[in-house]
Amino acid sequence: MPLPQPAPRDVTTPSGKTLPANFEIGIAELDAQHKRLHALLERLRVAVGKHYGYATNAILDELSIETRIHFAVEESLMRMLSFPDVETHVAEHLTLRDQLDRFRKRAQDHEVTDDLAAFIEEWLNDHVDRFDREFVEHFLRAGVDSGSSPQKQA
Repeated sequence: MPLPQPAPRDVTTPSGKTLPANFEIGIAELDAQHKRLHALLERLRVAVGKHYGYATNAILDELSIETRIHFAVEESLMRMLSFPDVETHVAEHLTLRDQLDRFRKRAQDHEVTDDLAAFIEEWLNDHVDRFDREFVEHFLRAGVDSGSSPQKQA
């Protein structure tokens, strides 16, 4: 069996699954990032299910990098656009980064279970639903172009 491949930079998951509606918040660049994170979760689910230890570690590393990029983009936008609850959102990001780091450590110690990807997906869904939706209206009122994405401009 081939190892899972790198996350695609477009909107489809490796399994061809339709993304949950909650991954779309209405700002193209952030939606694209959410979709890349979801694609990584799909790859993680496959790697864990097939007990691909090295691939699981590599995917968790990639997920950590993509998550940090995504959080940095959100935090920068919040600060530039004077989002009033930025510190609460940043604190949530720190909690999620810490959880992901703990998962990466457990994976390095070969303590990965089949529910790892499900748990990570749950916190990502919860974060998008509870926290990211809070800033969308503020961003749009501040003039963020909901359809603008660096990928579209390239």
